[in-house]
Amino acid sequence: MSTTIAQLDLDKLRHIVQKFDASSFTAAGIASEYSQGAASDEEIALIEEQLQRHAPVLGIHALPEQGSGATVWRTVWHPRSRQ
Repeated sequence: MSTTIAQLDLDKLRHIVQKFDASSFTAAGIASEYSQGAASDEEIALIEEQLQRHAPVLGIHALPEQGSGATVWRTVWHPRSRQ
């Protein structure tokens, strides 16, 4: 990916997050989708930072820590919940 914070496409990140719908996800999963392959630790850390910074805009929230060390995220709203 070799992306800096300035180069990160927030719309692309939002679209990837939306793919997870009501499923939980981690920064590692998002980073792999974003880079379309295996993501480095640096890339995962960048995505984690951006998820934390832009959580309200992305419509996500962190779930209570599960002891794994990695933050688990979930969408706040998804289309099926508004029926």
